[in-house]
Amino acid sequence: MKSNLYKIQVKEKDSISDIATDLGIAVTALIDFHNSNSQPHEWIRKDLTIAPWVKELIIPDAAENLRKIKNLRESKDIVHLVQKEVKARYKIVQKIDMQISGSSMIDSETEIIWNHNKTKKENIFYSDIRQESHQIKYIKSIYRQFAEYMQKLNKPLEHLILELFDEGNVKALSNQNEVKEIWSSLKKELKPEMGNTPEEKNMIEGGDKDFSNTLPLIKNNVLYRLFFNDLFYQYSELDVFVDLEQQEYISQIFAAEKVMLSKKRKVKKEGDLVRIKLYYESDPKKNGHLREIYNTKLKDFLQEDYSYSLTWSIEYLFEIQQGKMLSCHSKIKEQASSKYCHLTEHTIELI
Repeated sequence: MKSNLYKIQVKEKDSISDIATDLGIAVTALIDFHNSNSQPHEWIRKDLTIAPWVKELIIPDAAENLRKIKNLRESKDIVHLVQKEVKARYKIVQKIDMQISGSSMIDSETEIIWNHNKTKKENIFYSDIRQESHQIKYIKSIYRQFAEYMQKLNKPLEHLILELFDEGNVKALSNQNEVKEIWSSLKKELKPEMGNTPEEKNMIEGGDKDFSNTLPLIKNNVLYRLFFNDLFYQYSELDVFVDLEQQEYISQIFAAEKVMLSKKRKVKKEGDLVRIKLYYESDPKKNGHLREIYNTKLKDFLQEDYSYSLTWSIEYLFEIQQGKMLSCHSKIKEQASSKYCHLTEHTIELI
């Protein structure tokens, strides 16, 4: 056996199942970890027995830590959600609807399939995301050609390796060079199709900026913010809304202006699952700059007074022991006035 791993003594009457239950880990997890870190003659057998000379099992953490996590998991008053290694496949449905004066200007539905592999190396978690498919299920015909063209520009983001903070948010992009190289190749492919209009020049300049330093793009993208939210904590206040620190949101109505949002969280334990609800709302005291933009650029066109609001509701469902997200539903409604609003909805499901 290796000497730098955690071990637990095996008594004569102990069964593998009883040891796993006591530690609060799955039998298969105990077998896999022990057998991966020991010699074949020390392995746990298929019939859950061990050789008489095996006096201890190798476990993934100290026994007291595993038991503490088990007790927290079984507590009705506390939820301890921690990151774990995860291999999963998700379907993402994104819907966007922008309405001006009662008419739907942009109405689209996109379906994305992600293969997600989260691994831990030297106490740091990395998420490897590979986009399996990206389909525009519906969009107004006048925008379809533009949407399909923009879809090509997302090719550098089809494979990302992200370093994560302990709480789940994105810390760094580990394969930035790969993203930049894919963009360089894509730019050469697109050159024969492009003209010399200001719009096309802006797209290329935007791509050069976004794909040479892609982290800000990821952090400001709603889908990545949803998928990699700060959710891995020990929650002790359950079944009530708790006020949290304010956060910024990039407006979809006011040309990428920043909006300050108040934030609340409610956590509910449902057996081995935890449901986490987040609710954001624009703070009228800290978003006065939007009124000035509206009165200058939009009021004469819309013929209506400014009445800005933004609400954002998110609901997650996690499996506690595996630290795995099972689903997420997000809905954002932003309006400058009753005649100008933007709706964004995301549904993420484990498949």
